[in-house]
Amino acid sequence: MTNQATSPETARGFDFVFFDCDSTLSTIEGIDELARIKGRSEEVATLTAAAMAGDVPLERVYGRRLAMLSPTESDAIALGNLYRRNVVPDVREVIGALMISGKDVFIVSGGLLEAVRPFGEWLGVPTGNIHAVPVEGVADSPLTRSDGKPRVVGDLLRDRPGRSVFIGDGASDLAARAAVDLFIGFTGVVERPRIVAEAEMLITGDSLAPLLGIVLTESEEATLPGAVFQRVIAEGHARIVAGEVATGKGEIP
Repeated sequence: MTNQATSPETARGFDFVFFDCDSTLSTIEGIDELARIKGRSEEVATLTAAAMAGDVPLERVYGRRLAMLSPTESDAIALGNLYRRNVVPDVREVIGALMISGKDVFIVSGGLLEAVRPFGEWLGVPTGNIHAVPVEGVADSPLTRSDGKPRVVGDLLRDRPGRSVFIGDGASDLAARAAVDLFIGFTGVVERPRIVAEAEMLITGDSLAPLLGIVLTESEEATLPGAVFQRVIAEGHARIVAGEVATGKGEIP
């Protein structure tokens, strides 16, 4: 990979922005946190790591992990609070800037809906744009499968013209690149070899602020109101200059 002092102008300007949740918007893996609370940490973490690395299909471990933990709605609510306490730096400001700029922002996650939804709402993502796995509807959710995210994203983008980008850290996120114009791997929480090897672009620092220098055009950045948004834009460009955005083997559109 080659570091970029500035993000390529050809990659700038997207209409639809899709985020994973665990290890992307928050520094935790939700299912692993539930396992820690319930005393099954080592067993579940091993399964999670294998699925996120792409070593085994997600559908082979998803139901097995939940069967070990039997999460309740109250467990999921507690997990949502953990997501907040472990939010990735600058995420709320980044999502706010995207929303003000007229972007459609989504969360598409294999996490529990009852945890992901309140966290996403707190970040400023519209409720209807938050997609995850309901505690009582695991068997019916496509997001428990390795091919689930491209299916969900493809359905959301159907008949909606514009450029799209997905940001995530794991193999199930990488699969979504089939449905979007650009996949960005986020390695600021966990660096997974397959993501590093196959992503078109990487954000390697611990903040998502550089995303604004990719998704927004220069004119959109310039018209964002307020010191808070200008600070996060400046932070993002400083991190880009410092080498925290890298282009990978895939062709950037």
